[in-house]
Amino acid sequence: MSRKTGRKSRTAIRGKGWQKATTIATDKYEIVSRAIMDSLTKTPVAFSDLVKSVEAQLRSFEGSIPWYTISCLRELEVQGKVTRQLRPVRYLKSGR
Repeated sequence: MSRKTGRKSRTAIRGKGWQKATTIATDKYEIVSRAIMDSLTKTPVAFSDLVKSVEAQLRSFEGSIPWYTISCLRELEVQGKVTRQLRPVRYLKSGR
């Protein structure tokens, strides 16, 4: 879900169980979420390994890659594109 507001558009980031959404720059959301989806497979991966993979794809990215990765993961999870497993926490592409 993106909301355009003039030159600098923002994307709402929702998390399961969150009371209030936060927003991040749409261009950064699109870049990081694409890198996440390119990195994930049907095999579960640890967050730290996912961050390393995203970092490798986004060498010139300005901002905290771990922060943007977790933020984008939360939105992708709400959209049903990513599944988060608990104990141990692992991420993988959803079967949808």
